[in-house]
Amino acid sequence: MTGFTVLDDPTGTAVVLDTAHARRHSRTSGTTAPAGAPDDDAPLGHAEFRLASPDVGLVAHGVRERLDVPSWDGPTVAAAARDLLARAASARWAGEPAPILVGTIPFDSSRPAHLVVPAHQSWRPVGAGRGDQGDQGDQGGRCDQRDQSHQDDPGTSGTVPATTPDGEPAAGPVRSALTDPDGPTAPPGRDDVVFRAAVGRAVSQLEDGVAEKVVLARTLDVSAPGPLDRRAVRAAMRRANPDAYVFDVELPGDKGHLVGASPELLVSVRDGVLHSHPLAGSAPRSADPEEDRATAQRLLTSEKDLREHAFVTDAIREVLRTYVAHEDDLDVPATPELVATSHLWHLGTPVSARLKPGVSVLDVVYALHPTPAVCGHPRAAARELIGSLEPFDRGFYTGLVGWADQAGNGEWAIVLRCGVVRGADVRLFAGAGVVVGSTPEGEHAETAVKFSTLLSALGPVS
Repeated sequence: MTGFTVLDDPTGTAVVLDTAHARRHSRTSGTTAPAGAPDDDAPLGHAEFRLASPDVGLVAHGVRERLDVPSWDGPTVAAAARDLLARAASARWAGEPAPILVGTIPFDSSRPAHLVVPAHQSWRPVGAGRGDQGDQGDQGGRCDQRDQSHQDDPGTSGTVPATTPDGEPAAGPVRSALTDPDGPTAPPGRDDVVFRAAVGRAVSQLEDGVAEKVVLARTLDVSAPGPLDRRAVRAAMRRANPDAYVFDVELPGDKGHLVGASPELLVSVRDGVLHSHPLAGSAPRSADPEEDRATAQRLLTSEKDLREHAFVTDAIREVLRTYVAHEDDLDVPATPELVATSHLWHLGTPVSARLKPGVSVLDVVYALHPTPAVCGHPRAAARELIGSLEPFDRGFYTGLVGWADQAGNGEWAIVLRCGVVRGADVRLFAGAGVVVGSTPEGEHAETAVKFSTLLSALGPVS
């Protein structure tokens, strides 16, 4: 058999897919369907979509239906998605999994999103000797390296205890010299005087009381010697960041592929239970274990970073209160934990909630987005500052990537640690939260480290 068995199908439909099984006959018309979807390791057709959470990967391609709505707000999008998925479900071929909606939502959620019901979809577990989203890892080796004996290696990441039994911050992954933004191998173009000036102007505005926080971003354009192998890039990102949400989405209008490894889950919903894991407040990793632990401890007690993190958790708490029946259906821990990636420490808070009946993941997604983690606080003032200080259109950067089904389930990660790939050229994006006390130098250094997540996976670039 050439397909695979779905061990954990988030749509709730466990199926076995192979070329003889997919799209056999229409339930309504008896029409014979076209040949089945290719194996996931083969090149896909148009509208390619790949998203791998730490545990399960989704691969989809083709467009059965496209979601076009007159206005882009949560209730409108959720209602349109339910109708679209219901029509797709009534017309699906015998043996097909339930249809889903996949795609990306831009930073400016009032703009049209790229959301489609794919013609083909498949799910498979991540790891277990395979690479990202079913892609083969290097020489068949494990890409999801969770062995505790490698805890201090540069290629591991994840949520870690805030302290060890002796009260020290837990050791975690470290940054290698090859990805040190201050090292000799740093690619050109990292010094961004425009960004530094924007941070300085933002701090002045914050000191005048215009807002309490604003997230400013910058771009970096790089080129490889030849067209990039995105499959290899995804596998490299998965090896370095096994707990990230690794994505590769073909953008509409021949605008390239949005590729990245996000550390941040905005929201997932399964059977009415919501989980979110917002991140805000960060510090660069160090190759020296002692310095790395000291950096983590400073982050845990940093007034600036704790204040920045509280903006996010407070905003999420207020939004989610409208979607739960009782206060005790919502759990937002009072203090954050440490979250480790290959290049950064983050402050993160695991949030959970029992939603009211009938609430869709898309309702919540549009109500939460954009959070202060990627925009600022208050939202309206921060967005105005971003519009006046950033010299480019973010597009889908700091937007969302994910999927939703007819029952309101779904999973959406924030588009971070990413770039748009067009052949050999890549435009990378990175941002940093600016509050009173921020410095142009500090925020510039933070964005340089964030660039390194994708730069490390790209290989030689200039």
